[in-house]
Amino acid sequence: MNIKLSEIYKEFESNNFFEQLVGDAEITNITSIETGKMGSLVFIDNKKFLDLLKKNLPSAVITNSKLYEEIKSYHIPGIIISKNVPHTHALIKQKYADKNLFQTEWGKRHPSALIHPSAKISDTVVIGPKVVIGENVEIGERVIIQTNSVIESNAKIDDDSVIYTNVVIGYNCILGKKVYIKSGTVIGSEGFGFALSSDKKYHRIPQTGIVVIEDDVHVGANCCIDRAAYHITLIKRGTKFDNLCHVAHNVTIGEDCALTAGFIVAGSSKLGNRVITSGQCGVLDHLEIADDVILLIRPGVSNDVKESGVYAGTPLQPFSDFQKSQAIHRNLPELRKRISELEKKLK
Repeated sequence: MNIKLSEIYKEFESNNFFEQLVGDAEITNITSIETGKMGSLVFIDNKKFLDLLKKNLPSAVITNSKLYEEIKSYHIPGIIISKNVPHTHALIKQKYADKNLFQTEWGKRHPSALIHPSAKISDTVVIGPKVVIGENVEIGERVIIQTNSVIESNAKIDDDSVIYTNVVIGYNCILGKKVYIKSGTVIGSEGFGFALSSDKKYHRIPQTGIVVIEDDVHVGANCCIDRAAYHITLIKRGTKFDNLCHVAHNVTIGEDCALTAGFIVAGSSKLGNRVITSGQCGVLDHLEIADDVILLIRPGVSNDVKESGVYAGTPLQPFSDFQKSQAIHRNLPELRKRISELEKKLK
């Protein structure tokens, strides 16, 4: 990498999140504040990192207006003031420091890949070793399918999507544009549908629906998204899954949700838009969660969440009630002791 900060400014100026460019610098790498020195571009929007910045003195900084005056006093050659430093960080690192998945040691299409003659695959698609692509599969432009992944019959993958190693995209499932499916994930696994007979034995109910994943969805490693029993399990545009998440059959996940590791949602539940969960969140079946809900501290959702807001714990409570409950819980030994003493006095 060898680029001037002013060139980066011009490249992203039209995004309207830059406020000002002060000075200029030659940049050879993008790195963290902890390691950024001469030639480095770093990002900072929290004052707790100022001491590290002053110590290392990188060539260029992207920061916010609140920290600018302090950083200016360090005499760093180039500074960009941004309205949204994390967003700026994401876009600039994608552009200049991301791994180029099209540059592969295996070439554009490995000879060990098994591709059905009826599959419709753009010439721009990269296919790694031992990939299997089934009958009537349709794959759009600039898609990457890495080693050992399986795309079953009649599945569709739209432009600019990436299927990482050891992924399964089940039959008839549909993926939109810019969908990232990380290693070990299964899209369209059979939902957990069994009927109990009078002699207490379980009998499989075939799950014959599909999974539809809309544009710009990220699914982390080792996730499972089950196909619907009859219709659609739906993941809407822009939602991001961490690793180790499970979405059961007939679930709908809204737009721009952020669902962290250990998220599990049972069948036929519906999450609204912009739902955020902390780790190990569980949602029971046939529930609805409103838009703009945040679920914290191993939340267990056993009833509908009808209003936006912050909730926590199991059973789920508004966050302010949860904090009060936790304060009482911490004092339970002392409260028990006092009650015991009062009981003795009453006797």
